[in-house]
Amino acid sequence: MRVSNVALLTLAALASQNLTTHTNAVPAAHPVSGETPLASNFVDAIDTTASRPAQSMSAPETIAHEQFSPRIAVKSPAGLLVATAGPQLSAAEKSKANTAAASGDELTKSLQETWLAKLIETGVESNPQVREAFDVLSPITGSAESGYSFNNTIILLNILLILGTVFPPVTLAFFWLMRRLVVKQLVADANKRLQGIGVLESELINSSQLTQKLRDELEAQMSAAKQSIEFLTRETEISKSSVEQIETLKSQFLMHLQVLLTEVYEKKSQIVQEISQVPAVVAKEAVKEAPQPNLNDSQTSQAAPVGDGGNLIADDYIKQGEGLYFQGNYDEAVVCFEKAILMNNNLDEAWYWRGNVLIKMQRQEEALACYDQAISIKSDHCEAWYNKANLLAKLHKYEEAIASYERASLSESKKYACWHSIAALLGKLQHYEEAIASYDRALAIKATDSEIWHNRGAMLGKVQQYAQAVDSYDRAVALNPKRYETWYNRGNMLWKLLRYSDAIDSYDRALGIRADKYEVWYNKGAVFGKMQRYEDAIACYDKAIAIKPQDFEVWHNRGAAFDKLSQHLSAIASYESAITLNSECYEAWFAKGESLAKIHRHEEAIAAYEKAIAIEPDSYDAWHHLGTALSELKRYEEAMAAYDRAIAIKPENAEAWRNRGAIVSKLKQDTEGFAAGEKEIQNPSQSDEYSDS
Repeated sequence: MRVSNVALLTLAALASQNLTTHTNAVPAAHPVSGETPLASNFVDAIDTTASRPAQSMSAPETIAHEQFSPRIAVKSPAGLLVATAGPQLSAAEKSKANTAAASGDELTKSLQETWLAKLIETGVESNPQVREAFDVLSPITGSAESGYSFNNTIILLNILLILGTVFPPVTLAFFWLMRRLVVKQLVADANKRLQGIGVLESELINSSQLTQKLRDELEAQMSAAKQSIEFLTRETEISKSSVEQIETLKSQFLMHLQVLLTEVYEKKSQIVQEISQVPAVVAKEAVKEAPQPNLNDSQTSQAAPVGDGGNLIADDYIKQGEGLYFQGNYDEAVVCFEKAILMNNNLDEAWYWRGNVLIKMQRQEEALACYDQAISIKSDHCEAWYNKANLLAKLHKYEEAIASYERASLSESKKYACWHSIAALLGKLQHYEEAIASYDRALAIKATDSEIWHNRGAMLGKVQQYAQAVDSYDRAVALNPKRYETWYNRGNMLWKLLRYSDAIDSYDRALGIRADKYEVWYNKGAVFGKMQRYEDAIACYDKAIAIKPQDFEVWHNRGAAFDKLSQHLSAIASYESAITLNSECYEAWFAKGESLAKIHRHEEAIAAYEKAIAIEPDSYDAWHHLGTALSELKRYEEAMAAYDRAIAIKPENAEAWRNRGAIVSKLKQDTEGFAAGEKEIQNPSQSDEYSDS
């Protein structure tokens, strides 16, 4: 685009020539009088028409620099160097002049680099006539009287204009060439952009293909993973079924093995007995040789074997096993039941009793299998369902146990016990409302059971129905007043209802039954604390400590009661006992710090608060109290840091903000007073100057 640059420079040069001509036509400014004061280097312009003296402490200095106010030094008659007044330009005029000079130099340099300028230069050097014409067009420069001057740029532009006028074809060729170059450049730029678009399009196609390929691979992997999961699921189910079958076969194998061993031992004892009776057998053989009387038909029929006598024999084994079970002879009992099962595998009673014996022998999984076998033979075997539910509850399989109890509750004889057990298991599952409903169903069957009323009160307490819980406990103690747990729980519910005196009476009834119960003394002391009867509370805590001295909580509560009585030394001793038992007790460390602060032992209080913070770093109270203790020792910077930590934990708490603000005000006052004193000491002359002015 060199031709376009030449054209633009040409237009700029013409505009510059017009501007130069206009500027030279303006008359020169009047010279500034030598009496005009020089402007300061720090002020752009000063209005002298309505000036007023500046309000300052001392007269401002007038800074004159040679760069900003060039003057010619002459010697005054007095022999001093005085600057003569000469024509000066304002800052704006100087800036314009410098800019014009720079622009002219750049324009000249650009024109001299073009092919047309080099052509003119070559013609001037080779042809004397062209040189003479060039000299005629170039006026004499540097004259002080001319008022304007031409530079090389103007000369070159004039030559270009003359050539364009004299040779029109050259001008047309020049503009045609410039147009061609511009079009060529535009076409090149367009082709370059089109190539870039093509590259982007190919990259986009490649990216789309790659994305589709990745999507296909991902779908294939997902499908393979899904198939693998399905395969693993099937294998898991098959494995589970196989494990169950193996367990069943194992149980049956052990049962058969035990029966065989029993038969072997019996056969062995029989053979031993027969060997000992060999002489008697010989005598009997001699008797057999004698003629025997004929037996009648009835005796023959009695000697014949009975085809269906097996069931009777199996029943005999079951009855024999039951007797051994109640005698506690479980090993022989299980052998009897297993013999009955071998004789008849479809006897539900044999499987049921074998399960009962296996529970006594701590073979719980085998017992569950026996109950399941009995239920599969007889689905309404309620005793099997009930015992299975008990075993599942013992194995902590509460939901399965509840389902088994519900099946067992179909029997009238088991209904009450089933609903009682269901309620207890629902309480363990924290389904308190359902547990209360189950207790109500049990009470509908048997309302005279104090244990159900007691357990129902416990469930009501879990759902915060304290008044109803007290009523339930009242029904329980009416049926059984000798149970201390009921009186104790009743006192706890009365405490929740803020009926402190009634709670104390209930605790006293519990202590009248069992005076050695630590938890009753502990809670009684806590209720006395709520009633602000701190001395009675301390007496109860002492009773609790005598029963269980290793509980750090009772030592902590005892210390809190001493604090309420302002017996801070006794409180600190109690807190230290709690810390000895549990060094990680945050409450004991914090309370000890409070007691130490109350007796103005702030250093020890700070150490206690720091221990508490080490245990619970996000404790607002510990940081806040630590800041207060540090503030008492005038360690304000550390106190502010502590308050900042407290505010970061609870920014909505106004107390920490208020305490921090008080420290900031105090620090600000101290800092300002110190700074004022230092300034007065370091700048006494300046203070005098201010006072003089």
